[in-house]
Amino acid sequence: MKKKIVVCVQKDINNAISWALKDLSVISAQYVDHLFQLEKVIESNIDFCGIIIDSLIDGQSTISFIQNLRDKSKIKILLIISADTPKQEIVNLIKNKTVDNVIIRPFNANQIVDAVAKLCNIARPSETPWYMYTKPQ
Repeated sequence: MKKKIVVCVQKDINNAISWALKDLSVISAQYVDHLFQLEKVIESNIDFCGIIIDSLIDGQSTISFIQNLRDKSKIKILLIISADTPKQEIVNLIKNKTVDNVIIRPFNANQIVDAVAKLCNIARPSETPWYMYTKPQ
């Protein structure tokens, strides 16, 4: 049975995440564009192993949303943040266990696959991922 995750990120990285997740055949991703959609999906009580969420959605910070979500639920959260986010804010998010993992932009497919595998407690595929073949040998 496939494990489910919810992805709520800005449009510019949606495709990158989608392509990276193709390497994890045991993962089924549901994509939403707005926080209100994410809230409805979470309230639907579907068993998700985690959430991938951007630090900015619709021009607003998602940190307070994540903190409220963490108070209500123990769902695992992978936060994608921009490089200009203050280092202390990142440290506080991890130290306070507001998020389970953080990826800083720009990222590569390997980082997404590693983070999602860890988030959902699944083994990484042992063969070379498809995206590693895109470089000339």
